Amino acid sequence: MILRLFILSIFFFHGCSTIEQSRLTNSEKFEIGLQYFEKQKYQKSKEYFEDIVQNEQGTNLGLESTFLLAKTLFELKEFDEASYNFNYFSMFSKDIDNVEFSQFMKSKCAFESTLPYNKDQTSTLYAISIIQEFLDNFPYSKFKDDAYDMIIKLRTRLARKNFESARLYLKMKKYNSAFYYFDIIISEFYDTKYHDEALIYYIFTHIVMDDYKMAKSYYENIKSNFNNNLKRIEAEQVLEDFRNGLGLSGLYKLYK
Repeated sequence: MILRLFILSIFFFHGCSTIEQSRLTNSEKFEIGLQYFEKQKYQKSKEYFEDIVQNEQGTNLGLESTFLLAKTLFELKEFDEASYNFNYFSMFSKDIDNVEFSQFMKSKCAFESTLPYNKDQTSTLYAISIIQEFLDNFPYSKFKDDAYDMIIKLRTRLARKNFESARLYLKMKKYNSAFYYFDIIISEFYDTKYHDEALIYYIFTHIVMDDYKMAKSYYENIKSNFNNNLKRIEAEQVLEDFRNGLGLSGLYKLYK
């Protein structure tokens, strides 16, 4: 036994050829792969775990290797492959704690695969659905706060995309289109910082349209809807600053 451990340590520290590696048992490959993983040498650990998974399908060793392969792939930022392996493990494992962890990590893979707000947001919508599925299946999970945090970040990204679209239409003097996107934010993204911004810009848009009376009326109707009182005060300041028209500061706000 001691001799075998010594040989394994030689393979780990000095590497081995394909021929030498083929002489190892899958259990020995697992130990080497685990050592590489713990040393954060993920590319090397990936090679060993992939080899085991291919040759140990349907066995406990194969399933455990799938779990570690998924963790390795996540560290390598290969999120699609990591997600597949986390999901595969959770389908067949009886270890409830690791199944919960794997489903959370599947959610995290979806989150990490999303694109910036100015790109197509299909992946963002998909990630939200995957994270929500995790929360539905594990409502008392120790990872729930992290899952909720990911959803808020993704919803904020969607809100920002709508907000920037609204501002673009405002600059183009396409006011109905601007109102359309501000309305989406106000009704659907009330839990993001862009909700209050949309209320302020709704008022500002009426002022840009040279309809101060409507801007004032709108504020009176929605002033209790602000999530942040400081933003409500900012809305009042907009009404005060632009009572007599936009001026230079108004133009700056419009085109910044």
